[in-house]
Amino acid sequence: MKKQNIERKIKELIRNDDTAALEIIYEEYGNRIYKYLLSVLCSEEKARDVMQNLFVAIAEKRLQLVKTRNLEGYIFIMARNQAMDFLRKQSTKERYERDFQDYENILIAKDSFKEEANDSELREISQALYSLPAEQRAAVSMKIFQAMTFRDIAGKLGCSTFTVASRYRYGLKKLRKNLGRLK
Repeated sequence: MKKQNIERKIKELIRNDDTAALEIIYEEYGNRIYKYLLSVLCSEEKARDVMQNLFVAIAEKRLQLVKTRNLEGYIFIMARNQAMDFLRKQSTKERYERDFQDYENILIAKDSFKEEANDSELREISQALYSLPAEQRAAVSMKIFQAMTFRDIAGKLGCSTFTVASRYRYGLKKLRKNLGRLK
């Protein structure tokens, strides 16, 4: 089904107060939203928690979804906001006691990393990625792990392609610097 038809169907279901709208949102966007949250939060558990909170927020604000021009973009902005709220609420101690195991698992799942990197290299890469600011980490992760274009990323995050390209460029620069320091 085309994007416009899907959005039209979801909005129609919302107007009729039909809970099937949430099911379609989850089926259409859930996997990509989860991957995005995973790239920002670097933890499967945290991504699941934020995903659950996101769908509660979608259910609560469902009438606002009807008014949007770009439903998918709006939902991704909601996901970004939920992730940023989650990160802000973490205590300072939690921010600095990073568990890199989850991020390593993400990297290991990527076939190209499995074949080309050993365990210590994967740990270095995951530490370097996790050390990036959330916005840069999201841009780098979405570009590399989800093979998204800058335009697609911009649409999901609600910013310009120039902003995404800058975040990606600065993120890569910091990655190179951080990886150089780790060696």
